Amino acid sequence: MPPSPGPARPAGPPADPADPPTGFTPTDGAAAGSVDLHLGVDEPQEPLPGLADRVADEAGAGTAAAGATATPETGADVGRASARGFAWTALAWGGNRLVVLGLTLVLARILVPADFGLVTAALTVIAILDAALDLGLGAAVVAEQETGVTPRIRAAFTLNLGLAALVAGAGAAASPLIAALFHAPDHVELFALIFLYPLFRGAGLVNDAVLKRDLRFRRRTMIDVTRAVLRAGVSIPLAFTIGGALSIAAGLLASELVAMVVLWCLVPIRPTTAVRGDVSRGLLRFGGQVTAIRVLGSFRTTVDYLVVGSVLGASALGFYGMAYKLPELVIENVLWIFSAVALPAYARARAVSEGVLNSSMLRATRLLALYGLAAGTSLAVVARDAVPVVFSATWEPAVVPMMLISLSIGVMSVAWASGDVFSALGRPGVLVRLDVPATLVMAGMFLLAPRYGLVGVASVHLVFNLLYCVARLTVLHRVTRVPVGDVVRAVAPGFAVAGATAAVGLAVRALLPAGQLGSLVVLGLVCAVVVGVASLLVDRGSVASALALVLPDRMAARLPRLLRSPSGAAA
Repeated sequence: MPPSPGPARPAGPPADPADPPTGFTPTDGAAAGSVDLHLGVDEPQEPLPGLADRVADEAGAGTAAAGATATPETGADVGRASARGFAWTALAWGGNRLVVLGLTLVLARILVPADFGLVTAALTVIAILDAALDLGLGAAVVAEQETGVTPRIRAAFTLNLGLAALVAGAGAAASPLIAALFHAPDHVELFALIFLYPLFRGAGLVNDAVLKRDLRFRRRTMIDVTRAVLRAGVSIPLAFTIGGALSIAAGLLASELVAMVVLWCLVPIRPTTAVRGDVSRGLLRFGGQVTAIRVLGSFRTTVDYLVVGSVLGASALGFYGMAYKLPELVIENVLWIFSAVALPAYARARAVSEGVLNSSMLRATRLLALYGLAAGTSLAVVARDAVPVVFSATWEPAVVPMMLISLSIGVMSVAWASGDVFSALGRPGVLVRLDVPATLVMAGMFLLAPRYGLVGVASVHLVFNLLYCVARLTVLHRVTRVPVGDVVRAVAPGFAVAGATAAVGLAVRALLPAGQLGSLVVLGLVCAVVVGVASLLVDRGSVASALALVLPDRMAARLPRLLRSPSGAAA
């Protein structure tokens, strides 16, 4: 999968839109076609209650005086607040999925497959709309980096509320057609009811964007976990009483309604009756470009599934989907979690200076490349044994595709951190101009790939990601003027660790029997040791910086002197 915005790769049925948002909104950064993020003239601002402690609240640095501006003064403040945001987002991500998994296991024993099918059918339609539900207005709010609730934020809230109501109303009106499309004409009311979801979710998107803008990820985590727990608390009792698909839909809608109310309470925004033309045009111009990137990325994340399923058949699609399971779990989920934090962190860094923004991007690139390439190479090495041991010998045709996909997603991580830099600079158009031809090229490659089977399709991913990575880093250099040498030095440790892991891992694998649990355990341990040792040898500073950011101050201060970076905790 290319490093682009869009929903996480589906593992079977479409991703549940009630999961925490995972959209990656990289932006654009060429001089031509740039968008001025200042969307109107200066106007009085409404202070947001508690805004003064937005960074201190998340980073544990105490509470600023009431009414004080909380913008970090240094890159170190941005880095620590961002690391805390990543940790809270990861907690929300994992907690939400654990609760939803538990809910699914319980409901699967109470309800029949047709009930799940009806709700999945409705959510499939909603998932298509989800990428453009806020027209990129949330990204505009984050990138603008205003303080408090300004007239522009009120305008964005009003526009988004109108869009959410329009989508919900149009969906409800089209429910008979949608029900007929899925051969469920007796369940029109259920489809109409579920279209309350985009109304509730869309009505809180701008409020949620303000929390992300202010790096208040702890509060967002509480909302996400509450959403998941409430969903289970409503659906399970209803499944025992009224039963049917309505019990699933009611839990989904109740959780989203409560999340909307909580967001409105945490970030009160009054809609405006008069949205100025210059403000709305500025918001929609920026947001429209972000939406275009999301839609293009969403297409690129699904086109391979469409091609494999339509050309090679359902069985081949099953093997192909299975080849994605472990790379998605180990690497891709980490990248999506980073995406949830990246834009607000980069926008805050830019508020300090563009030098801090570039430094933050290079550090993130270094860490993600180190992790992604090491993990991708390790998964490629263990794939021979992991597939038959974890999934059973039936799935052995997925071994080689998994090796290629693991390497592909590892390569994808190299350029991943650069995407939201363009949005933070307020210039998403450049990525649109890059992604349109890239999407066409990728689609053409996938149309030719099935003649070579699943290996051909997976190979397209690897080749495309290599080319796209080079193209996007080239665009990054031209936009930010970051020296090529700095970019090369940022990604070189990742490739060095990946090379060492491949050399040692493949040599050890040749000595072990295939498809055995013992072989998988030994190879996993060997890869882990090689990654750890090689990382310390080639980039101990980044390892220490990462630990210093996520560990409490007292623990970070006790890091062995050998691991401590020369400048201490990284920004």
